Amino acid sequence: MSNKKGASGGLIPGGNFLKLVPLDYIFAALCTGFCFSSFITLLTTNATYTDINFVASVNLPLVIITTVIIFAVCVVTAFLTKCKEIIPGALLVSAVLFGSALAYKGSYLGEESAKNIFMNIGIGFIMFFIIVWIGKGDKLNINDIKLPKNTEWIVAGVLLLLFTIIVSVASIARYNGYMASNFDFGIFTQMFENMRTTGLADTTVERNVLMSHFGVHFSPFYYVLLPFYAICPRPETLLVIQAAFVALGIIPVVLMCKQLKLTQSVTVACSLIYIFFPTLANGCLYDFHENKFLTVLIMWALYFIVSKKWIGTLVFCALVLTVKEDAAIYVMAIALYVLAYRKEYILGGGILIGAVIYFSIATVIVGNLGDGVMTTRLSNYMLEGEDGFSAVVKTIVSDFGYFISQIFTSDKIMFMVWMLLPVAFAPFFSEKKSLLLLLIPMLVVDLMSNWQYQYDVKFQYTYGVAGLIVFMTILVISQAKPELRNKILLFSLSMSIIMSFSLFFPRSAYYNSCAEKNTQVAEQYNSLIAEIPTNVEITADGMYIPHMYQFKKLYQYPNYYSESKKTDYLLVSQNAVSQNSDNLATFMGDDYQLVKQSGPMCLYKLKTAK
Repeated sequence: MSNKKGASGGLIPGGNFLKLVPLDYIFAALCTGFCFSSFITLLTTNATYTDINFVASVNLPLVIITTVIIFAVCVVTAFLTKCKEIIPGALLVSAVLFGSALAYKGSYLGEESAKNIFMNIGIGFIMFFIIVWIGKGDKLNINDIKLPKNTEWIVAGVLLLLFTIIVSVASIARYNGYMASNFDFGIFTQMFENMRTTGLADTTVERNVLMSHFGVHFSPFYYVLLPFYAICPRPETLLVIQAAFVALGIIPVVLMCKQLKLTQSVTVACSLIYIFFPTLANGCLYDFHENKFLTVLIMWALYFIVSKKWIGTLVFCALVLTVKEDAAIYVMAIALYVLAYRKEYILGGGILIGAVIYFSIATVIVGNLGDGVMTTRLSNYMLEGEDGFSAVVKTIVSDFGYFISQIFTSDKIMFMVWMLLPVAFAPFFSEKKSLLLLLIPMLVVDLMSNWQYQYDVKFQYTYGVAGLIVFMTILVISQAKPELRNKILLFSLSMSIIMSFSLFFPRSAYYNSCAEKNTQVAEQYNSLIAEIPTNVEITADGMYIPHMYQFKKLYQYPNYYSESKKTDYLLVSQNAVSQNSDNLATFMGDDYQLVKQSGPMCLYKLKTAK
């Protein structure tokens, strides 16, 4: 009698085991143990896992024992607590930890950093199956999660603060370690100091002549940032301002989620996706640029559009335009979204016309103050002797096959994956394909050009597109059915975190380490620069210029735009002189004498100078 009851699950505790912990959960628990043990192995082993010799350094019996212990803990805990969510939750956490460790340990810091994407694709492939299993039937009960009041704002505040601090520390470490160069940080350190003291956005190091930066890029938005810089007028302040403004994009993300009636838990997840979106923190490690302010401004503009608040929409669309002359392409795309997707013709038409007019005015200003907008970045569409956007349009219309060949190259496909894999390619899941009009800036700004920096995730050209992609993802999540929504949400959150460990965190660790090692040398450099009067005419190595922001007559060697002239002082590296780098020793000849040396940094004075 008792055996019969045991078989039916009546009296014997093990009778309901498979009902509480089904076979697929048992397999998931085994995978959880493997992921955790593999994660621990990566953390405790210095060998490179992409090398077959890594196997020799692994204690396989310990890996097996750890896997079994974690497997048993997961299964027993789920059974005793009757909480099936424990196993899928543990699997998700362990997979993200393992994936993040793989991404971090397998990352490249040099020119081959784009190769990181292949490991991320592989990790994403595995995460796809994990998320599909977890999302089917809502095994984590995401739909029923209840959070305390204002949790989304508390999380957003913490994330904003952490992002600002972590990114600022890494960016400042790069600067303090003399790893930032004139192109482009030196340009902006001198420009902001000139703006503070004269009100003019002048530089001498951008083209090695005194000129307005607006002759290269029309960016009146810099005057919005000037009061913040004036509080503490130092280069480091610019880096903190930049990190803080990127992080501030989390506020319109939360407001947007609330406007779209998303739950607190989904809102928190969307906030995490924004903060961990891989290119946002990563791009901040390359100097200071106006493009990086596009994200927060675009997010605010789109929030006001979703909220149907015209004044806020127009104000932030106008602010987006002030970032840079080509920022008009982002506003035009937003206008097309308003027209085609939202069917708000007056607003959309007004924004579109305004963007076109502003772009026309901005290009005239750049042309009058400098050499005109940089159409050369689309020179791959211009026949010899041609110039301007009309030549680009003619080529596309005449030879569309050539246009496609320029877009779908290996490097650019990798760029697309970097930008879209973190959000599960969510924009393409929208039922209304007119949403994809928001990807026009990615096509025009990043993919059409053959200038490599435009489609490199280490640089500043991802920020406007990143804001649009995050917005599109949130919109798709808000409209998807619960099961698809949860899958997109979990995959996006997981891959955003994992891919950040492939981009930002390795570079951050590298810059912090280098700055710490080079502290003494950097102090010697700073001391020597401090002894030079700021009113002298001086030419300097590009790596020194960001620290010489107070000099008014400052030029770079080598001069990339015309012949270098001999100034009263020359601040260069001893190695550059001895190796005649960029013909430096030839340029100096016998006309300079060494005044002072601090480590490799050498200060020379022109013999004929007073």
